[in-house]
Amino acid sequence: MWYIAAAVILLATSGVYGFSRLRTDGTEKANPVSGVFDRLTIKSLSMNQINILLARLEIEEPPETVRGAMCYEAMAYPRVAEYICPVCGEKTIYNDSQTGFIEWELQGCRRIVESLNEYTEFDISLDETRFCDFCSDSSDEEPALLLRVASTDTTETVNSISIHDLRILDSFLQGNLYYLTGNESQFPLQDCSDRIRQLLGASGN
Repeated sequence: MWYIAAAVILLATSGVYGFSRLRTDGTEKANPVSGVFDRLTIKSLSMNQINILLARLEIEEPPETVRGAMCYEAMAYPRVAEYICPVCGEKTIYNDSQTGFIEWELQGCRRIVESLNEYTEFDISLDETRFCDFCSDSSDEEPALLLRVASTDTTETVNSISIHDLRILDSFLQGNLYYLTGNESQFPLQDCSDRIRQLLGASGN
C-alpha cells in the first residue's frame, strides 16, 4: 500500500521528522523503541501524516510489555455523584455504576482531549451530552462519552469511547510505540492500530 511505502521513506528520513533523540554529546541517536517525534518539528499532524504514522506503527518491531503495580485494592464506587454539564451548566445526579467514572475519570478524559488537539491540524472534541438529563436527546439513552473527530469540513467521525481509548490516542499522537495504563503498565500500540484507525477515521488497509 502507498502508506506503507511512505512509512519506509519516513523511517529512512527520520531525522527530518524528528524520529530521533540527541545523545548527551549533541549527536543524534535513533530511538526506534520510544519513537517519539520532535514536537517542535511537527506541531500539527494532518490525516495523511497520521496514516503514515499508523503504517510505521504496524511494521516496526513493537516494544515489550511491561507490567505495572498489581497491588492496588479495588475501591468501592461513590454512592452518589453530581455531574455538571459543561454545555448547559445543569446538574444531573447519579447513584449507579457511573459514579466512579464521573468522580475519578471524567476530568482526566477532558484533559486528554485537550492534549490531543495540540497534535492535530483537525478538531477533536468530547461530547458529554448523554450524561446530561437536560441535553440528552432521550432519557432512555445510556450515558456514554462520544469522541468527535472533524477530519474535514464535511466529514466527522463519532465513536463511543473510554479513558483507555483516549490514553491510546494520546500516546500514539505523541509518536510512541506503546501506551501506559492507569497502573503504569506499558503495552505495545501495534495491537491497537485498528482501534486508532476507527477513532480517528483514518483509512484502512
